[in-house]
Amino acid sequence: MCLPLGNAALKIDLLSHPGLRELAQSQALHLQDVDADADFAPSSLVNSVECVGGILHLCVDHSHYTGKRTKFEIGGKDAEKTASQIITAAQETVIQLQAKTLGMLASVNSAVINSLDDNEIVHSVLREVMNVLPHSDAGVFRLYDEESGFLIPVSHEGLPEDYTDYRLQPNESVSGEVYTTGLPAIHNGRQNIIDAHRVMRPESQSFMERSQIANALLCVPVMAEGKRMGTLTTLCFSPDGAFSVFDRMVLESLAAQIAVAYQRSLAYKNAIATSDRLEKMRSNLARKNAELDRAVELHETLLRIFSTSEGLTEQLRAVSDLFHVEFRFENVLGLDYRSEAWIDEHEALHQSVEVAEVPIGQFHFHGREDQSFHRALFGTLAAFVALNFVRDMSRMDVLNARRKAHFDALTAGVVSDGRRNHFSFRPDRFNQIFIAKVPAVESDNSRFSLHRMQSDLLSAATSANALVFHHDDRIVMLFSASTTAALERNLRVVSDMATQLSICIGASEIYDGTELHLTSRDQAIKAAEALSRRGRSGLLRHREMGLELLLEGREREEILGFTRQILAPLLQDPRHRVLHQTLAHYVIEGKSVARTAQALNIHPNTLYQRLARIEALTGRRIADASDFTLLSLASQLHAEYSGQANS
Repeated sequence: MCLPLGNAALKIDLLSHPGLRELAQSQALHLQDVDADADFAPSSLVNSVECVGGILHLCVDHSHYTGKRTKFEIGGKDAEKTASQIITAAQETVIQLQAKTLGMLASVNSAVINSLDDNEIVHSVLREVMNVLPHSDAGVFRLYDEESGFLIPVSHEGLPEDYTDYRLQPNESVSGEVYTTGLPAIHNGRQNIIDAHRVMRPESQSFMERSQIANALLCVPVMAEGKRMGTLTTLCFSPDGAFSVFDRMVLESLAAQIAVAYQRSLAYKNAIATSDRLEKMRSNLARKNAELDRAVELHETLLRIFSTSEGLTEQLRAVSDLFHVEFRFENVLGLDYRSEAWIDEHEALHQSVEVAEVPIGQFHFHGREDQSFHRALFGTLAAFVALNFVRDMSRMDVLNARRKAHFDALTAGVVSDGRRNHFSFRPDRFNQIFIAKVPAVESDNSRFSLHRMQSDLLSAATSANALVFHHDDRIVMLFSASTTAALERNLRVVSDMATQLSICIGASEIYDGTELHLTSRDQAIKAAEALSRRGRSGLLRHREMGLELLLEGREREEILGFTRQILAPLLQDPRHRVLHQTLAHYVIEGKSVARTAQALNIHPNTLYQRLARIEALTGRRIADASDFTLLSLASQLHAEYSGQANS
């Protein structure tokens, strides 16, 4: 017979003693293992002897090491001697067990503690535990996760794969209670283990009910410097398996070594991370210093270009040639510069040029080879262009104010030195004034748009002898020429440009001399406002305003309201629209029946019938001069202001 003392590999083989083997063979020796309560286990090997009916009863209590007691029944005249031999053999075996266990703990020190890899430590823990405590069939190592608030299994052995999902809250189940209290727990017997799971969440209870219940459980806290990190649990599924106080002491020693090793590995990991961060910071600093040096060099180079080159176009061309970059630049004043080899592509990069947070232009570039350099180049270039733009705008504003002052002097009749050329304008025999009414734009670029539109109009004009400036939302253009034909040609070109730009331009009549500047300006303003009331773009001469000369100050809707009131019976019913068309042609053809019938492609009798129908619906007689004047006026105004003018 053998006496197990702590694990399956280490046994007290009493029958190897020749005398005891002979006694066992003669049936003079009987033994039996009995479970012992680990909580009341003596701290050392204890034995008791009692003689009953000639049989010596020996009880060896080794529960401190094995969780068991062994009872011997010894017969024969040498019973006391045999008992002494058994006690001696048990003591020697316990000493061997202690020595071997200490040796194994020392090996853990080299296998686990000396590692600086936290992942290696986590996954080596249970292998070392099961090596030191071979009667452990399974185990789980849990660490507390502060973010989730759960004890999470970071490694497990001898348990189902889904055990990784078995997370516990502090104070929940055995592991949660051990983590919270910091006190180890030993539970031998299935029922004792079940009873120990007092606090359980429903999902944890469900997982436990699906799992195999061990016959013995030992759980100890994993702590370092007084701080609890997690728990270490080992399980035994053998029917006669049990954990002892000695097992607890061994596992606590292992847990302490693991805690120190794990904490040191984390410190090492943090040190490596800190070193990496410092190296990255150093690298970033070096990169930024290099970029700063390059930016300074770029700034100095661009400063030389913008200080020595005349005009933005020449400056941009110098940048393209010096840095061998292809790009495109456009601004709100209409400049569209493209380097010689520039090709428009959808994947081009962009750099905005802003003045007081208002976009005034944009660079387009590719930057395929060195994108960071191109970003730095065009970022710095944008700053120089913005500065030049502010300077140019200031100069343009001053020049615009001087041109306006010169125009005011001309309208006031102030005689200037004829030998001087004021802003490339020289008064000639014939003059004409245009007023461009610029639509209100809800944008910070409205000021820039005025300059651009003024430039577009001036560049389109055929006459270079012009005084052009803007004031509020109007652009004033005074053209002067030696012949009226030259001004008529110029008027046609400006009219086309007005349509193209979708703006309203009023034109004065061509006049001789300088005393009519002010009157002609007012004529152009009235014509521009009349065209604006119509809701159309293009050019309108003052003499073409016709009836609208009487409508100054009237809003467009007021005028349309008047026409609808007179023509309501013809406009409201779709069936009478042909009658409205007939009336419009009758007015245009000057009440000529023949020309109106021909224009409408109908018989004169049909025309008479329609005119009679118009009289009946409107209640006005065409033969009556007063009634026809109202019908004619309403028809013409409706055509002009509703956008239905006849061609």
